[in-house]
Amino acid sequence: MTDEKIKLIIEAMQGITYLEWEKLKHVIERKFDSEASMQRNKIKMASPEVIIDSYKELF
Repeated sequence: MTDEKIKLIIEAMQGITYLEWEKLKHVIERKFDSEASMQRNKIKMASPEVIIDSYKELF
């Protein structure tokens, strides 16, 4: 994110109350959580070889 974009966001949020911030934050987090959940539901198990290799690296 560029400095200019950050500045625009901060300027747009000037005067927001803490309660308004909490409500906005809650809605944004719910949207991200929903999108992340949909992506997690599409992930498939790796091949046995990949899992065995990863296991050996860890243990």
